[in-house]
This record gives sequence, C-alpha cells and structure tokens, in this order.
Amino acid sequence: MRTGLMILYISYFIAGCKSKDEIPGNILPQKKMQAVLWDMMRADQFLADYILNKDTSLKKKIESIKLYQEIFDINKVTKEKFQQSFAFYQSHPALLKIIMDSIAVITTRSPYERKNQEPVTDSLNKPVKPFISADSVPVLKKPIKIRKTRRLAVN
Repeated sequence: MRTGLMILYISYFIAGCKSKDEIPGNILPQKKMQAVLWDMMRADQFLADYILNKDTSLKKKIESIKLYQEIFDINKVTKEKFQQSFAFYQSHPALLKIIMDSIAVITTRSPYERKNQEPVTDSLNKPVKPFISADSVPVLKKPIKIRKTRRLAVN
C-alpha cells in the first residue's frame, strides 16, 4: 500500500514539474508560426490595398482563402495544422505574445535599420533586399564636381 501511494505521489510530482509552455510535437514551432502569420498579415494588407480597392466585384472572403492556401503551400503547412497550432497558441498567451511581439518588431523598424540589416530569406527561400523608402536620400561619399560652362550668346 505504501509503495502504491509513493508511486502515485512521485507521478503527480513529475507531472506537476512539466513545463506548461512546452510546445508539443504536433504544433508548429514559434518561428514557423511567426512566418505563416506574417505572410497572412501581408496578404490581408495586399488584398485591402491593391486587389479589393481596384476591383470591387471580388469577394473578400473568397480571395483571402485563395491567398491563405498559397501561403500554406509555400510554408508547407496544412490548414488543419495551422488552425490546431493557432488554437494551441491562443490557449497559451505567453507563447502567442512572443510571436506577436516579434512580428511587431519587424513592422516597426525604420528604413535605416532595415538598410543596415543583413538580407532575410523569405518564405520562398530567396534573399530579400531590405526595404528603403522612396523619400530616403542616399549619402554621397565624395562630392560631385560641377563643370562650369560658358553660355554662348545667341543673336
């Protein structure tokens, strides 16, 4: 009887020491989930700014489902696995906060910070050059020499 109770207490102790923020094997890792969510956010912004703004006959839900399926294909994730992973992260707010904060850092970087950053590989595994806005002015290393020209008098 004592050994049975001792085994029961030890098993409860071991189960209680398990980390609650540990990610199971059937859930997308945080980096992968961050990449998928980032792509989905950009797809929504693309739809709102370029597709639906120009062609009002398109249905937002249908077009977003098409783009989401492309994102799942690019990231090699099924819709069910994404939904299962998203539900897991929603039930673990500390883990979801880490993912969302890292996405927020990406979006709030200034063009100058992105310029000095190393190129990042996107979902298609192609190197991406950092974004530089149109209003940024390049700094010249040496001054431009301007030649003086004579104006010819036109009679």
